[in-house]
Amino acid sequence: MYDRDMPVMRAHALKSPEGLTDIVAFVLCTIQQPLQSVKNQMVDVRANGAASKYLFGSKKVGYAYAVAHAEVLHAAVTKAVEVNDVIGAVDILSNIPGLGIVKASFIAQIVGLEASCLDTHNLKRLGYAETAFRLAKSVKPATKRAKIAAYLDVCTSTGGARHWWNSWCDFVAGNRANKALDTGDKVSAFHVECII
Repeated sequence: MYDRDMPVMRAHALKSPEGLTDIVAFVLCTIQQPLQSVKNQMVDVRANGAASKYLFGSKKVGYAYAVAHAEVLHAAVTKAVEVNDVIGAVDILSNIPGLGIVKASFIAQIVGLEASCLDTHNLKRLGYAETAFRLAKSVKPATKRAKIAAYLDVCTSTGGARHWWNSWCDFVAGNRANKALDTGDKVSAFHVECII
């Protein structure tokens, strides 16, 4: 699943600022939402931009930030991918309002870096509190980067990007929130359907 779907999403994200903004919009839409609902949300976001009914609270602010800073974000993420600076990519992506370390790492994973989205499902499976990697609102840059590094160490030491992608897709397939996506294969492919 990872080997089939990740390169498609990675290429889309890295080809243009708009492509990366699509990834940011997708990730924002996934926050506290069933994955199976995100395709319709993305249709609405593409039609209505920041006025989408699905972009509420920090999601709206985050999307507006991503659009306003699309070129800078794209250049920084592209450079991070070129030099394999996973911490740097997560650091800049976590500046997007509404995204913390976990969801910024989700974007980093999609662009092909060795990062993972250790969401509430995965954190629970690993024995971590849901708040384990949250950042304080006024965190010092060095503290933020140290917390990102600790998070990424957990990601890699417990299997890495490919493992967590495939494992998560299988884990949520057919659950209460994703009955329409009843196999890990469908879950993984659905990410591409939503983004492209």
